[in-house]
Amino acid sequence: MKKVYISYNPYRVSTEIRIDEKEVRKNSRLNVSERRLQEWIEDLPDILYEECNTKQFEISFHGTLLDYEDLLSVTREAAGKGLEIKTEHIPAKEIKDKEQAIAGIFEEIKKGPFRELRQPDVIRAFEMAKSSDFEVNVVATMSAGKSTLINSLLGQRLMPARQEACTATITEIRDNDSDTFSARVYDKEGELIEVQEDLTYSIMDRLNSDPAVSRIHIEGNIPFVTAEDVSLVLVDTPGPNNSRDPEHRAATYRMLSESSKTVVLYIMNATQLAVDDDSNLLGHVAESMKVGGKQSRDRFIFVVNKLDDFKKGEDSIDAALKKVRDYLADNGIENPNIYPASALTALNIRTILAESDDDDDDDVYEAKGKVRKFNRNEEMFFENYAPLPASAKGIIANRLAKAIEDNDPKEQALIHSGIVPVEEAIRMYVQKYAKTAKIKNIADTFLKKLESARSFEMSKKEISEKQKENDEIIARIDSIEAKLKSGKEAAKFKEKVNSLNYDKEITGLSNKIIKKAQEKITGHLKNSSKKMSRTEAENICSQFARFAETIQAEVQVELEKLIENNVQKSVTDILDQYREKLSDLTEDIHVGDVVLDPFAIMKGELPSDTKTIISGAAKTERVKTGEEWVRNEKKKWYKPWTWFQESGHYKEFYENREYIDGADLAHRFFAPIEERLFENCSEAQKYAKEETKRIKAEFEKKFDELDLILASKLDELKVCAGDREKAQEKLEEAKKRLEWLRDIQDRVNAILEI
Repeated sequence: MKKVYISYNPYRVSTEIRIDEKEVRKNSRLNVSERRLQEWIEDLPDILYEECNTKQFEISFHGTLLDYEDLLSVTREAAGKGLEIKTEHIPAKEIKDKEQAIAGIFEEIKKGPFRELRQPDVIRAFEMAKSSDFEVNVVATMSAGKSTLINSLLGQRLMPARQEACTATITEIRDNDSDTFSARVYDKEGELIEVQEDLTYSIMDRLNSDPAVSRIHIEGNIPFVTAEDVSLVLVDTPGPNNSRDPEHRAATYRMLSESSKTVVLYIMNATQLAVDDDSNLLGHVAESMKVGGKQSRDRFIFVVNKLDDFKKGEDSIDAALKKVRDYLADNGIENPNIYPASALTALNIRTILAESDDDDDDDVYEAKGKVRKFNRNEEMFFENYAPLPASAKGIIANRLAKAIEDNDPKEQALIHSGIVPVEEAIRMYVQKYAKTAKIKNIADTFLKKLESARSFEMSKKEISEKQKENDEIIARIDSIEAKLKSGKEAAKFKEKVNSLNYDKEITGLSNKIIKKAQEKITGHLKNSSKKMSRTEAENICSQFARFAETIQAEVQVELEKLIENNVQKSVTDILDQYREKLSDLTEDIHVGDVVLDPFAIMKGELPSDTKTIISGAAKTERVKTGEEWVRNEKKKWYKPWTWFQESGHYKEFYENREYIDGADLAHRFFAPIEERLFENCSEAQKYAKEETKRIKAEFEKKFDELDLILASKLDELKVCAGDREKAQEKLEEAKKRLEWLRDIQDRVNAILEI
């Protein structure tokens, strides 16, 4: 039996693995680098079997409980393959309120002796990391009960809910623990058109029906989370079959894509599966779930709503859930996280029954009937079907036990309704992924700057201590300064940056995207019948229109991703060139025991938050700055093709004809759309090139600033080397500053340890 030790730190995203007390081989697949545990944990049993040639293991896991529970779920699955894996949990050192502890240290940093750590860009980066929102996107097809589910999570009726599809705007609800809801309303250009300080259902109903409204930003209380814990944002998006703004449809596909890390609540109607639009969306979900390991599956929460609508004897909950699993499997989704629920029951308990106990009120009487139904029928205990880990199940079990002890039937029925497990699933994801990532981002905003400051202070200390070598040190600094000011060196660096070119790569990738879309259109054309009536022609053109809108959203998101990746690649490569430039400033960085390393002392000055440099690089006409959505004056490269519906260019083909050739109609319908596909492909390539050019210009200004900072630091080092009287003063100052830095770094590192 092999003994395996795994230590995983989610705050550093670092892993240590030993087998029989030995480090794993350098070429081992167990060298998981800086990857989240959930990205590789499912492959662990197979890798262990392959590399150790045994089926028996003892794993000691040092880490958080949530991560350990992921290991447990993997070992249970491995047992089905004949692998015997015993596990032991070594609990992580839990430091409560890590985020607050780091924030406290940052306040000390702002008051500390280092001016560069108090710069506006450092403070801004820290505040952005600290206040970052975490989105939970709610998506569903028509009549799945999406608005009712959101209202049940809010504990009040705020979102309009009708039998027909009614969401025609994108609504964001941000938690701020306030007693009332307020709203800021925007048009499709991102202009603020209305402010509501006390938002109500009737106001939301009016806004939702207003064609001028494109996005509503709401703030208020989301009861199952606290704003201090995480800035949770519930995002209600229009259904795929109801969107008056093409950008809304693209937003849905953007959120479903594998590059997104947001939680998706996918609401399904238990009584109405196999909707065409549903199947299309699920295809995208399936693609996303195949990338990124367990985290990609964790972020998709399938809520099977209206499961209480089945009449006794007609069907069972188990049978209904099996149908859902089979349906998802048919759409390429394996091992989904399915949560049965009755959103309406939960909403009524939290609203109607919270306000009245009058049995003469029909709504109260009906709501009480549902409470009795859920509490009397064990099959309706939906929490028992929820795929939660043991720790989360324990939390719900304790809550249920207290409700029984308190003789509180409403609370019992609320838990049985399935909404509480859904809330716990969201909270669990936030704790496991969002919270740890947020803490890492907060720490990373200044840890690199602390290390850079330490390198500079060490250089000052060493130079001040080595006065005998001051002439050589000054000569070396003069040499570095000469290279820094040299027009030849600057020209060489600029030439390297300008030589970065991705045109061929962009063209190849964008052509692949268009080819994939063309293949889908071709497949659709093949399904067109040969002869049809005029009525049939009108119906099939409606189907073509929905299909074309879907293709449009897919292509737009894929091309956006291509542009974004290209811009990010440009940023990475340009920064690498500047790092190389810093390293090239000196061939031998040692003067005796003194180290002169421009790269080390400038490392913390290099931009860590590249978003501020690449903002505007491409998603929509709107950009978010703080709390406001504002207009981005940059042009919109993407050309939508919704015009084809209004122009009706294809209608003349079947007007005044008794029978229509289906293949000819399809070709006539899609011809201009294929033409627009190629236009957009060309525009995307052109836009990507423009963005790369813009990024280079932005960095050129940034590098001039960095060169000035480096020159200033070199001058300060020369003072340490050349002024004997000030040398001792500088030495004492450097010692104190180093001591301060060590203390700060030690405290931050202690917070990040497990």
